[in-house]
Amino acid sequence: MLTLDYAFSASISRSELEDYVRNVEVTIRCPDREGLESYVIGKLALDQILWADAIHDGEQLFDVCDNDSGGLHSVHVVLTRGTNELRKDLAIEEYVGHVLFLWAAVFHPSIHPYRQAIIHTVCSLFGEDSLAVMWSDVTGLSAAELAELGFCKIAGAELIFRHNALRCSFGDEHPRGMDADGAEGSPESEEWVLREWKKFE
Repeated sequence: MLTLDYAFSASISRSELEDYVRNVEVTIRCPDREGLESYVIGKLALDQILWADAIHDGEQLFDVCDNDSGGLHSVHVVLTRGTNELRKDLAIEEYVGHVLFLWAAVFHPSIHPYRQAIIHTVCSLFGEDSLAVMWSDVTGLSAAELAELGFCKIAGAELIFRHNALRCSFGDEHPRGMDADGAEGSPESEEWVLREWKKFE
């Protein structure tokens, strides 16, 4: 059985620009064949932007995102063309309370069949009033697999997005999640994942 461990910190106030961005790290674990030990079998990194809070507080989203990283700066420019409003051509009609930017992912090859289920679960972490965005090549999933998860392309950019309030074919096919009985962890899988993860640190 795969489990996802989430680690992040959140300020209890919003007095600085960095208080509008939460850095989230997800560690995917799986027991070994005997079920005695649990091992790391994948890792993900996301940024949660408190989008609606920043707008309500009178902050410029450009400043919030640019203050954090070049990646978030690019995401903001693509989504808004540098303003505080989402581009009209994206046709996002649902309320966006926050934006989740998935920017790094490492999956041990043994759990590749479960990547869609993992991404679907992670994107739903903070509820339905969120927009999930990522570069199209981050997860290694095909365009068809990403489309099944509800991700849409943005013209002229490598960024893809989905609003988590909308249904997707993967969620309809797996309304209670996806069994991962074939997955198992090992010291070797954990060593491999942690070695690959160092590329993002």
